[in-house]
Amino acid sequence: MVGKALSAHLLLFLWTVLVASSFPVAALFDPALSTNFLVSLRFLTAGAIMLVFMRERGWPGFTAGMIYSILGLLLAAFFSIMFKALQFISPLTLAALFVTQPLFAYLIAITVGIEKPRFKRLGTLLLAATAALVIVSRADFAGLSGFELGFGESIFLFGCVLSAGYNNLSRYATDHGLIPANPYRTTCYGLLAGGVLIGLPDLLLGRLGEFFATVSLGDLSALAYLTLFTTLVTFWILQVATLRLSPSMVAAYGYVPPLLVLCAELLFGITDWKPGYLLASAMLMVSMLLLARADSQSDNTHCKRL
Repeated sequence: MVGKALSAHLLLFLWTVLVASSFPVAALFDPALSTNFLVSLRFLTAGAIMLVFMRERGWPGFTAGMIYSILGLLLAAFFSIMFKALQFISPLTLAALFVTQPLFAYLIAITVGIEKPRFKRLGTLLLAATAALVIVSRADFAGLSGFELGFGESIFLFGCVLSAGYNNLSRYATDHGLIPANPYRTTCYGLLAGGVLIGLPDLLLGRLGEFFATVSLGDLSALAYLTLFTTLVTFWILQVATLRLSPSMVAAYGYVPPLLVLCAELLFGITDWKPGYLLASAMLMVSMLLLARADSQSDNTHCKRL
């Protein structure tokens, strides 16, 4: 039990590094490209690669197929929104807003009965969300009271809700026997279904030719990186971790990518240093440690009852 949990945490740390790299890479795409087609090509390519190596290739039944489709569409929509949001906001802002995902995941988990309401955990998640606000406002405490979210920030927050829904639906469907507890199978079918569904509207509108006429070698290189590393690897990690840890704990690792992006931007002089960043970083780390401690205590209590 402990070994599986530890391996899940180590995998999630790798996930944070890959996720952090995805924000600046995703910002490299030509804004004229269809974000739906970008995600569709990314998902279908990754899903096809996984399908080749999948041992059990039997197609899922109707119920499982619907769940895989919803899971795939949730994440496909999230990434399409992310590409669109990066046309309006910086990678650092995007990474900072990503830390609101654990709060959304927890609220959804309470709603569907996966987790019980706990004020301590809610306070921890709100602390992290406050840290994100500090980073998004560029640590401008004087103007924080009048800070307003723009279009890019608003749509990405909605995307975070969709991503949080993915975590919970995967856990709920597995716990209730609606889909098998097979991370590889869930990832593969989710990618294929999501790739088809997210690209279908633009395909029906006849925009495929325009997409391939616009895409460049640089765009394809960035897409290849996202497909191989931040799709195949991260999706598999997410599935394994979701089966071994609580949804909010899995989502809590989203606190790390903005710290990595912030460090990178400070290192390369993209963002100017402000003392408020240190405060925000400390708040994020405290939030993550509190969540990890709460999950550890919960696991110990469960083991004693068994």
